[in-house]
Amino acid sequence: MPDKVNASWFRMATEYGLFNDDREFLLAVEYAEYGEAGDEEAHTAWVRVGLLDDWDFVASEVDQLRSWMAGLHTTRFIPEFTVASLDGRTMMNTTVWGDGTVSTIAICPSYEEEPKHRP
Repeated sequence: MPDKVNASWFRMATEYGLFNDDREFLLAVEYAEYGEAGDEEAHTAWVRVGLLDDWDFVASEVDQLRSWMAGLHTTRFIPEFTVASLDGRTMMNTTVWGDGTVSTIAICPSYEEEPKHRP
C-alpha cells in the first residue's frame, strides 16, 4: 500500500502543479496548544516544505501525518494530510475513509478561462 499511495500522490502533485521549481509546497500541520487549565485545543498552520529525493510520506510515521480515522481500525501507520501549492492554485488532500481505503483529491480550478458574468 505505501508504494501505491506515494506513487499516486506524486503523480497527481506533478500533474496538477503542486510543486514550484524547487519542489516546494505548503503542508497543513496540526499542533496543540495547551491552556492554563491543561485544555488541549487543535490548531492548523501552513508550513513551507520541500520534497527531497528520498521522500516517503506513507512510511515516515510522522505523528502529525497519522490519520486518527485509520487508528480506529488498524495499528498500521496510515497518513492523512493536506497540501497546497505556494501560488494557491492547487490544493490536495489525502484521506482515509471509514472502510480503510485511502484516496487523494486535487482541487485545481482552471485560470485559463475568463469567468462567465451573468447579467
